[in-house]
Amino acid sequence: MVFLIFSCMKQRRLDRELTAAQRVSFVSPLRAAAIAAAAAPVVLATETALQTGSTNADLMARARVRAIAAPLLRATLQQSAGRGRLGRSWQSVPGSALLFSIAVPLAADAVAPAAATLACGVALCETLRADGVGASLKWPNDIEVAGRKLAGVLTELALDRAGARTLVVGVGLNLWASDDLRANVDRPLATLDESIARATLAANREHWIGRLAAACVQAVRQFERDGFVPFQPRFMARFAALGQTVEVAAQGARVASGRALGVDGEGRLLLHVDGAIHAFSGGEISLRVASVAPAQQVAQ
Repeated sequence: MVFLIFSCMKQRRLDRELTAAQRVSFVSPLRAAAIAAAAAPVVLATETALQTGSTNADLMARARVRAIAAPLLRATLQQSAGRGRLGRSWQSVPGSALLFSIAVPLAADAVAPAAATLACGVALCETLRADGVGASLKWPNDIEVAGRKLAGVLTELALDRAGARTLVVGVGLNLWASDDLRANVDRPLATLDESIARATLAANREHWIGRLAAACVQAVRQFERDGFVPFQPRFMARFAALGQTVEVAAQGARVASGRALGVDGEGRLLLHVDGAIHAFSGGEISLRVASVAPAQQVAQ
């Protein structure tokens, strides 16, 4: 029995590594026209690159010179300087993740990037679930499967020299992960190949990017028009930590611990702490489910 369990665990580890043919299929160049077609009816100007520093940084640099006139998507197979929230790096090997950013022009009215992040997360989560992926939301910017990170969202606001505004939404979504990558990141990873066959994923990368990007554009447009209120119940329906005891930290230091009640109409996290309800905005705040001491073993 011990040998059988060991053999099954070893096979699962081996199954995580790609064959040479699979690696080739995942690093083949992305087709911009196929991404744009998959985004329909949303019209997306699309460009692709084999490698770049950061798709977000690329679009932010352009938008600061002159605001983007219409939604623009930039996708790549590899980023050498990919970023997440709080300055964290996004680690991946070539072809192992969907890496793209969308620049969306905004009207003059203010749009809060932190709440826009949540709105885009809702749209991404719903799109994934429509294709059978058991995705849930972690406030404020992650998409998880069974408590493991599948994707992250990073939104940034750029102003050009005339004050025109562009919202840049960056998305990184794990397609597959090697054992080395899993060992070098600080939290458990989920990958799309756990739900969808690798051959299907490799053949449909452009389809995934187009649909996910279109969902983000539509979410930004609705958010710009109506605010976060329409997204609140949708976020609550997929909020993984709802009702759980969680800890809120800023710059690595815990600032509060309490029961997660959800989010309000502005996207702020609501915690029940010592008989009172406290609201926390995104920004430099992070969230984790509080560790629970294991139950005492009963003597046999």
